[in-house]
Amino acid sequence: MKILSLVLVVVLAAAGMAGCSTKKPAETAALAAVKVPVLSGPKKRVGIFEFENKSRYGQNRLSNSAVDALYSELQQRNAFVLYERADLEQLGREFDLIDAGVINLDTAAEAGKLVGVQAVVVGTITQFGMWEEAKDIGVYKKKVEIAEATVDVRVVDVTTGRIIYADSGTGRTERELKTVLGFGQKASFDETMADKALRAAMEQFVDKLIVEIVKLPWQGYVMDVDNAGGAEILYLNAGRTSGMPVGQKLIVKRVTGKLTDPVTGEFKGYKTLDLGTAEVYELSGEDVSLARLASGSGVKRGDMVTIAP
Repeated sequence: MKILSLVLVVVLAAAGMAGCSTKKPAETAALAAVKVPVLSGPKKRVGIFEFENKSRYGQNRLSNSAVDALYSELQQRNAFVLYERADLEQLGREFDLIDAGVINLDTAAEAGKLVGVQAVVVGTITQFGMWEEAKDIGVYKKKVEIAEATVDVRVVDVTTGRIIYADSGTGRTERELKTVLGFGQKASFDETMADKALRAAMEQFVDKLIVEIVKLPWQGYVMDVDNAGGAEILYLNAGRTSGMPVGQKLIVKRVTGKLTDPVTGEFKGYKTLDLGTAEVYELSGEDVSLARLASGSGVKRGDMVTIAP
């Protein structure tokens, strides 16, 4: 009887140890102290291309998970208007931007211009792995499944085609499986662990990525022009979704040519001609605003608008 009682005590103690350690370890991400600026005015449009997967795991599934994780992180911060991935992928196929999973940065910016985004994000999963570690403590056995991912990311300024930000992050997540006297959970692969490891990797750089994109000057475009009572009314491709405020003052410009370095031939930017100023007075539809031309004339569809200082 004493022996049976002793065994029962041991089993209960082991079960207590298991219960005390059932909390899943938090995904690790060495987060740097980054101060994200307070956003005001219209949001910039940002597109995310399909991630290249250089690991041996998952292929398209892991690539899609990486894009979804970055979308989710950026959506939570509500910093940008995120462009649909499917549209960017279609552009990639049409303009030969994607070759065997590799993004051609030289032409990615050109595709961005066609869909009206200001920056495109390209990424690479350089490493991904999953493994198990086991530990025995008397009658208490613990098995830990670990997933670890390393992600590289680059941001391309659509206006200039230059990389404005590049970084890398490594994330790790764990799941504990426990057995007591041979009874307990069985080890099985959980695909959500891959998502959590990718998210933990991206948490290391997503705030810095936002800061660099925010530094870009906002640009919008004229979709159409009407004359009403002698005034020119501009229909702009930014409204409620973009956070365009009524009363926003704008400068209207026309791109007249490209600027390149005379020695290296490197593209540096565009020559522009100021056409006048405008002020937003009404929001329409999901993401359209109407602006009244305050000075100047001759504005056409496709002309650019920027925020007035």
